[in-house]
Amino acid sequence: MADDNEQPPPTDEVVKPEEKTPKTEEEPPKEKKAFLAEGVEVVNLGDDNDPAENDKENQVDEEDDEMLKLDISLEDLDLNQARLKKIGEGIGNCVKLSYLCLRQNFIKKIENVKNCVDLQELDLRDNEIPEIGDGLETLINLNILDLSYNGIRKSNGLKTLKKLTRLFLSSNKITTMENVAEFPTLEMLELGANRIRKIQNLHDLPKLESLFLGKNKVTQIENLDMIPSLRILSLQSNRITKLEGLLALANLEELYLSHNGLEKIEGLENLVKLKTLDISSNKISKLENVKTLVNLEELWCNNNNLSDWSDIDELRVCPKLSCVYFEHNPIAKDTAYRRKLMLTLPSLKQIDATYTKAN
Repeated sequence: MADDNEQPPPTDEVVKPEEKTPKTEEEPPKEKKAFLAEGVEVVNLGDDNDPAENDKENQVDEEDDEMLKLDISLEDLDLNQARLKKIGEGIGNCVKLSYLCLRQNFIKKIENVKNCVDLQELDLRDNEIPEIGDGLETLINLNILDLSYNGIRKSNGLKTLKKLTRLFLSSNKITTMENVAEFPTLEMLELGANRIRKIQNLHDLPKLESLFLGKNKVTQIENLDMIPSLRILSLQSNRITKLEGLLALANLEELYLSHNGLEKIEGLENLVKLKTLDISSNKISKLENVKTLVNLEELWCNNNNLSDWSDIDELRVCPKLSCVYFEHNPIAKDTAYRRKLMLTLPSLKQIDATYTKAN
């Protein structure tokens, strides 16, 4: 597969606290390409800015295959932003496909791919699909499935996809975590930016390493005991007020809990492998219960209520700590803020968005 088809990072992408970047001059718009992928010829995509073309498109709902000449021996097919309204039979005839990208189109139904049984990666991100249906049931060799940015309300129609390693369902309208269990090879599950209120139904996921549930309505950390292999857990921008339910996650390396309602640091005693802890934008007033975090490298604790410099001493037990964010806390108003941090924590290489002088 070509490098430019590489899978993008999850939607619930973890971003460090605000960092200023230099402005760049606006680039001129890129010309529309005549060929979307090797072996795919665009017969006529029209002009997006031509009213006559747009009116014609609205009046005629033709088979999308009539716009494309497809080489049925294709193994990789990229039809990103091709203005497709449906998955036509011509695409389904490309039975040797292992990669199919239909990102950013106007597709409303998953259809005509049942013969593509060798498909390993399917990208339907940013379409208009309201339900998964049974259109995927024969794709038993699928490894990566991206259905983010659609209008999906239920995560059904996936039970036959036992070889999935990465599943993207972010930015939909899913309210309940269901039909996401019993995937023996699943390594990453992305459910960010939905309407989920409860963490549940995560059994029989022995290889799950990354779970993204940011931008939901979760109120409690629970039901994670069945996935001890988890290395990355993101619960940013939820409604969590208590740090709990993590004792079974002894392999956790990255924990993201910013923009919640946490008031106390607790329940982390078993997370001895933790390298990154994000508790920014909460209501924390004291650094405590971090003595077991001996492998901690990054602590993001900006936008909280830390006012006592003696709390920083708690981090002396973290010899690998190289990056901290404490801006927008009362202690950050101290004129000697950076110097005090460096004296207390000499291993630091970055304070907030700025490297220390030694680096």
